[in-house]
Amino acid sequence: MSKKILLVGCGQLGSRHLQAIVRLPDVSDVFVVDVNKASLDLGQSRLQELPDRNPDIKVQWSTQFNKEFSGGDICIVSTQAAGRSELIKKIAEELHYKNFLIEKVVTQSIQDYQELMRFSGEKNLPIWVNCKSRAYQLHRYIKSQLNPDNPIVFSTVGGNHGLGCNGVHAADLFVFHDGARKIHSLSSHIDPILHPSKRGEKIFDLTGTLTGYSDKGSIFSLSFASGHDSPPHISIVNSKSRFIVDHLCRFAYESHADKNWEWKRIIFDEDILVSSMSCIFINDILTKGCCSLPTLEECLPAHEFILSTLSPHFQSLSDQFYDYCPIT
Repeated sequence: MSKKILLVGCGQLGSRHLQAIVRLPDVSDVFVVDVNKASLDLGQSRLQELPDRNPDIKVQWSTQFNKEFSGGDICIVSTQAAGRSELIKKIAEELHYKNFLIEKVVTQSIQDYQELMRFSGEKNLPIWVNCKSRAYQLHRYIKSQLNPDNPIVFSTVGGNHGLGCNGVHAADLFVFHDGARKIHSLSSHIDPILHPSKRGEKIFDLTGTLTGYSDKGSIFSLSFASGHDSPPHISIVNSKSRFIVDHLCRFAYESHADKNWEWKRIIFDEDILVSSMSCIFINDILTKGCCSLPTLEECLPAHEFILSTLSPHFQSLSDQFYDYCPIT
């Protein structure tokens, strides 16, 4: 049966989702909506890069929602976080979409996140969040090597990529490996700088260090420095094993107590591009009704930790009153 997909937001990430969608075998129509015509132009340009797109898929472009876009099989929301909760409600109620794949940061406040969870539960809407690191074969292997009863020490260290935006990814990966239902805040040391974002005038991020812990005693540490932009790397350690991972450089090593702690390289050659992984996620949702991304509920602990910990710092560093985190 032919499937119909709605893509809302066709910027840097949305256009990569589009590249994934048009390679799917059972899709007949794709509706692309973005208020910014330049984003639609970017999407059209990136379609020209694909040698293996499905020629039978019809793509329709628009700067506004159209009733003929209603009743499709899945909606991918790749807009900025501001207003996303209300946008999803509108799409569900007016265009009658039942399945959603959405970008992180899901919302800019815990209140909006909880309201979206309430709405999705009331309407029985499956929503998956594109924190894709936990879906890497590499991390599924690492998790298989960790005793779920043993605490871990998990740290992410890098340059100025943002505690908020990329912190959600790191926190979700900690939750995946630890099985934590909540990350309790332990400490925070935030640089007194409100970093502007290239994603918009009202978007910012922070640098510094956050630490937290889980109920079973695992420690989570997240550090992004303000003075350089070195790519982040991850360290995962427990009493029996240790791992080092650099996603950008495809670098991964493991070391185990029963092997005298000798370091051994882990093959990390999987395709982790959004345009490839989203192809798998969307196809799985369409054919199986689920995928390996975290659900809205599963991604809550990461968002709760990042949003609640950073919110007071945004408030103290700005002349403007913030009852949310201006990140995306």
